[in-house]
Amino acid sequence: MRTTYILMLCLLAATGSTAVAQEDTENADTMTDEVMEEVLAEDAMADEVIEEDMAEDAMADEVMEEDMAEDAMADEVMEEDMAEDAMADEVMEEETPSLEEVAASDPDLGVRVNDEGEVDAMVMLSDVLFSFGDASLNPAALDVLAGVANKLSEVPSLEITGHTDAIGDADFNLALGQRRADAVRDWLIANTEFSADAITARGVGEADPIAANRTESGADNPEGRAQNRRVEFTLPDAG
Repeated sequence: MRTTYILMLCLLAATGSTAVAQEDTENADTMTDEVMEEVLAEDAMADEVIEEDMAEDAMADEVMEEDMAEDAMADEVMEEDMAEDAMADEVMEEETPSLEEVAASDPDLGVRVNDEGEVDAMVMLSDVLFSFGDASLNPAALDVLAGVANKLSEVPSLEITGHTDAIGDADFNLALGQRRADAVRDWLIANTEFSADAITARGVGEADPIAANRTESGADNPEGRAQNRRVEFTLPDAG
């Protein structure tokens, strides 16, 4: 009887151990599944972060491409503007003759040549423009001035200088040169498209002769003095 009881206890113990072992196995499997789910969830989150980063990178690339496209358009606009400016300059150069060309169109006009042999001013003799010692324009000279203004209508600015010979007082000649330059300037402003800001007038008097007022022997030189009595037209680049 006692032996039978002991056997039953042993069977119960074995059965219990098996159940516990099975429960532990099931718990371990459950924990493994939970860990795997957490790992999968973390991987999914990591994938989402990567996708967000890739989307942000794609957006950044699009913005960069748009900026590059805008820069390219801006460069094209700038190149077009520069091309238009160059064409405008070429047209202006073609439309505006040189001082030498203007002078060649009228026998009352001449040119002054500098030490390098370059034309740096157009010359009109004062005897054509004015009576001796006077600063009132002769009516016969107005057609010449109108032609000059028409040919130089596209220049941005023009300087007029009044010169005299050496006869008389230097101060008087300086004032006479200024009055004559002013008379030409005032007529051009009143009768042509030139604005007041575009033309300057300066009196030089006898200070800048282009010919000798007297010969080497000291005698009067009428031809030289006639050349010195002049009004000069100078363009900005002609200095």
